[in-house]
Amino acid sequence: MRVALCLSSLLALAGCVERETATDEQKSDDPPVTRAAECRWATGPITIDGKADEPAWKNAQEITDFCVYWQKRKPKTATNARLLWDEDNLYFTADMEDSDLYADIKGHNGMPWLNDVFELFFKPAEDKLTYYEFQVNAANAQLELFLPSRGAGGWQRFAPLTKFGMESAVVLRGTLNDWTDKDEGWTVEGRIPWTAFKASGGRPKPGAKWRFALCRYDYSVAFDRPETSSSAPLTQSDFHRYEDYGELTFKK
Repeated sequence: MRVALCLSSLLALAGCVERETATDEQKSDDPPVTRAAECRWATGPITIDGKADEPAWKNAQEITDFCVYWQKRKPKTATNARLLWDEDNLYFTADMEDSDLYADIKGHNGMPWLNDVFELFFKPAEDKLTYYEFQVNAANAQLELFLPSRGAGGWQRFAPLTKFGMESAVVLRGTLNDWTDKDEGWTVEGRIPWTAFKASGGRPKPGAKWRFALCRYDYSVAFDRPETSSSAPLTQSDFHRYEDYGELTFKK
């Protein structure tokens, strides 16, 4: 019985612990290595309607290994995200399982992380403290945030100053803010203009590498506390820990 339970646990964690080929210095029980992904060129127009059904999305890499890395376990609800880019914008979409759709925060640059929310973090330069945070909740309320450093004051100081022109749309598979029924999930689709990244150089060149993390909060009456998960192998429960972010390469 103990052998069966151990085998089952190892299989359950397989998707959350992604490693490179082991070397003499890297054993099979080492912590997860930094994950990498590609942001590929959009081969056609993308309409921001929350459906992500344009042919261009078929070429995007799927980012599915969202985990609660700091607890070394899979999340309770799955996420499938994709990124694309062109001359003008960075595009994103995510399809998320969610049995209790909850979002009551509206307006621009509020606190959508207190709802079901999808979040994107980008740090373009290794040698600079500047990084960016973007959020969209299940009611399509947005947060777009420029952070000159982690110690500069955060959301309260910089949210009133940040207006980048991000666009987004949400499609719900269920009813919002009705905890008595069972929902299926939601999809978000959006774009961020390259002018948003002016402070760190703007649009990247092909082959450029940024640090990034895609994250989410999932609130549910079925959970003891909000479920947080990330595409990046975070060693702490802190989405701003960019030392642990994955590597995003821009391909054209």
